[in-house]
This record gives sequence, C-alpha cells and structure tokens, in this order.
Amino acid sequence: MIDLHRLARLLCIAAVAALSACDSDDGGGGPQLPLAVFSAFPAELLPIVEQASVDATETIAGRVVRSGTLGGVPVVMAMTGIGLQNAAATSSAVLDRFEVAGVVFSGVAGSPHRIGDVTVAQAWEFLNGSTYPVDQDWLQIADRLAAAGSVTFDRCTERPSSPSAPPVCVLHEPAIFVGGVGQSSDPYGGSPPICQLNGSDVFGCDIVVPPAAAIGAGGGDEEPIAVDQETAAVAREAAIRGLPFVAFRAVSDGAGDPLMLPGFPQQFFTYYRLAARNAAAAVIAFLQEIE
Repeated sequence: MIDLHRLARLLCIAAVAALSACDSDDGGGGPQLPLAVFSAFPAELLPIVEQASVDATETIAGRVVRSGTLGGVPVVMAMTGIGLQNAAATSSAVLDRFEVAGVVFSGVAGSPHRIGDVTVAQAWEFLNGSTYPVDQDWLQIADRLAAAGSVTFDRCTERPSSPSAPPVCVLHEPAIFVGGVGQSSDPYGGSPPICQLNGSDVFGCDIVVPPAAAIGAGGGDEEPIAVDQETAAVAREAAIRGLPFVAFRAVSDGAGDPLMLPGFPQQFFTYYRLAARNAAAAVIAFLQEIE
C-alpha cells in the first residue's frame, strides 16, 4: 500500500530542490550573485559596513571595495566619492569588475520630507532631463516596508559640526516614503571632487571603523523627492548594464528641524550621520526582504 504522506513529502523535497537549482546563477547550484551597494562618502558607507560581514577587500579605481554579506545577502560595498563624475567612474569600474545581480544606493539627500525620513524615488534624473527608472519589483518591496512601518529608525544624533553640544532629537518618528522623482546635480563644473587623506567622515577617502565600544547609535514641474550629487550617475551605469537599481536616500536637510537651522549646509552638517544611519537601516531591511 502506498504511503501517501511519505510520497507527498518526497515530492515536496524534489520541488524545493528543483526551485533552488533554477534560482542559482548558473543553473547548477552555483553561488548567488552579489548585489552592489554604493554610498558617496565615508559617513554614508560606515553604517553599512558596520552591519556587514566582510570577507575580502580590494582596491578598484582608487577605491576600497569590500565583499561580504549584508542582511543575509552577498554584497560588494564601495564608496563612490562625492559628485556625479566620481559616482559614474567608481560605479562603472566596480560593475565592470564584479558580476552582480543589481545595484543599491544608500545615502543622504536634501528633501521636502522631514529630517531622518528615508526617500525611495521611483526614478532618478539629471538636470538635463535624462531619467532612469527604479526597478518596479524592488520599488514594491520598498512600498511594503513603508506600509508595514517595521523598520526602526534613529531620532537622535550627535552634532558633528558642534562636538561639544548635546545630542539633538527630531520630534517625529522617521518613516519611509516611496514615489516621486529624485534629481542629481553637478555643482562642481564637471570636475570630480578629490577626497582628503585622513579627512573627515564627509570628505575622507575611506571609512574608519571605530572600536565596537565606540559605535553609537521625468519629473516635470514636480518638486524632487530627494536632491543629491551622485544617484542618477549610478542609476545610469546600472541601466547601461541592464541591472535593477534602487536608492534609499535619507533626509539630512529638510523639514522638521527642531533647531530651525536655515537649510543646507547647516542642516546637512548637523544631521548627515542620523540620515546615513536611517538610510542604512532601510537598505538592510530591504535586503532581508529580497533574501
């Protein structure tokens, strides 16, 4: 007599094995392709690397590139440098070196949203109107994260511009906002800014990981949801290679400032670490979903 329960279990195991084989990059159980995770400057990349398991490091186009795992997903992590030219050159070199499954950007931005909120634009554009859409499946994942409200974000931050001042806390609970168009500009006249050796966590050439005990907590006339100097260039490099792309840009200068500072650059130099941590938290939650 046939044991129907045992037969059903064997069929289930066979189906799972077949699905796993289909999901591998070579159809034969090979390794999962990594995702490329980019940030522009050290303070943006630091909370990403702090939460990652780093297995290897190499230098590509003058940038340190770290390979490992983040949110259960294999990744290659790199700092592009500030500005469109640096972002294009670094992301192009890294994507030429590594075969990846997609590209994610984690960083900060100016926005009409509140400081600490995380924006996920549905497309990124240059000032000339060239526009690069975000992957729709990834945008839906970000939308689900926003609706669930399950990502824990920081509300308080030290003040890098005033180290002796007490921490400042925004009065609202930061959240994820999906939609709208992001815009990337070039205020440097086509010249890539040069990083500073042993520089700050904005203008330095790489992150400095502190000891564990010291780690703290087409748009038309529509106003851009986020404004920065790198993302559209990285989105373009992903599009050239047919790779899915999404960017998580948390607000470093925007609404909801309890100090009522007069916008950029004063707000940026007060809140960029808070925004960078919140962008990283959203990226990690996103990676855990797609994993």
